[in-house]
Amino acid sequence: MAAPTIGSAGAPAAPRKKGPSLGQRIAVGWRKNAQNLDLFDENATDRVKTDPWYMLGGMSMLFWLITIATGTILIFFYVPTTYQAYRSVLAIKEEIPVMWFVRALHKYGADALIISLTMRVFRMYFRGEFKNYNQLSYSLTILGLILAMFSGLTGYLLIWNQRALWATKVFATFPTFIDDLHQIPTIESTPILANTVGWLLQNTLGALSIGKTTATYMLAGASIGPATLTRFYAAHFMLSILTLILVEAYFARKGAAGRVRRINLPWYSVVAFVAILSLVSIFVPVDLGSPADPNVTPNPILSDWYFLGLYQLMKLWKPTTATLMTILIPLVAILCAFWDYSPERSAWKRPVWTVVGIWAFVMWIAFSVLICLEIADIQRDPPIIYAVSAIMLGGGILWNFLYRRREARLKRAEAAAKAAAQAAKGG
Repeated sequence: MAAPTIGSAGAPAAPRKKGPSLGQRIAVGWRKNAQNLDLFDENATDRVKTDPWYMLGGMSMLFWLITIATGTILIFFYVPTTYQAYRSVLAIKEEIPVMWFVRALHKYGADALIISLTMRVFRMYFRGEFKNYNQLSYSLTILGLILAMFSGLTGYLLIWNQRALWATKVFATFPTFIDDLHQIPTIESTPILANTVGWLLQNTLGALSIGKTTATYMLAGASIGPATLTRFYAAHFMLSILTLILVEAYFARKGAAGRVRRINLPWYSVVAFVAILSLVSIFVPVDLGSPADPNVTPNPILSDWYFLGLYQLMKLWKPTTATLMTILIPLVAILCAFWDYSPERSAWKRPVWTVVGIWAFVMWIAFSVLICLEIADIQRDPPIIYAVSAIMLGGGILWNFLYRRREARLKRAEAAAKAAAQAAKGG
């Protein structure tokens, strides 16, 4: 047995207290995150009245319920077969009374849901709302955005028109490149990375064919066909239902301690948002396009608006690199909540993280515009993008340096003023 430590006075020193272990810290963090969980800004009852940005949670819930309700109605008229899918949607648009309006509400309601979730993610990021044990709320908002986009992907094919068919074909190739991540130029050209990371990727993801298996399971075969449409139809429906059940279970448990507003919006806001959505549905009819033809490749191949940036990635970088970027984007967005551990929440007091958020938003918009304009040169554009990114992020680092320097100078001046005041009192 180890002898007790002897203090300077000859008495045994008090045993050193051990801090909480990593597991204990994780457990405490998880418990506090669960207590602070806020999926649709339902905890911001007072803030909604004074700050319109806190309406985004209630807007997301409202548009989601509209999308589910209208989708449920459309089920009764839609036929999920490659022979009848396009015809049934055409009948919904032109023959069945009022159904054109229901379909438009469904389409634009889903778009509004993705917009409101995207804006909520950026709001939480720029305002540092993930701090003080709110990382779970932030992460689940990003997960909700991913699920909404994937639901949009599965619903996009159900029309069975030319644009949807070929956009899905392009998107379905993304998972297959997971098996070839070891062929990323940066890894292949660096011996150390090739012998470590490359070897590991090749003998795990590559050997198990994770990407090809995922693509085959998603398409229900080697290519898009009748089974794919059936699978997408089931996924589109069940994804919303299962998510709704989980959300309702969350609200039921949270509501046990008191009444919880699922749609945390003033009544006049609900009326206004529904009215705007209805007007858009009336005056901007949803285009049906031409029937799907696997023998004719459209040019350009474009997906729905929220996937345009990813399509540009495929044009500007090698498929394996673009696939890795696609995987890293949401992962890095979530990890930012854990890397930015400073107590400041204001965007002005977090210069580097603020610039990173602005850079991500600018890149997403720019890539979406470039693919619509059919501007893509794999030799010319990536170096330009790297240069713009370096300038923006370098500016953020310089801003951070100047801000920290200014804060230190102000603290020194404040300390000197206090010392002078104390000296004057003593004199």
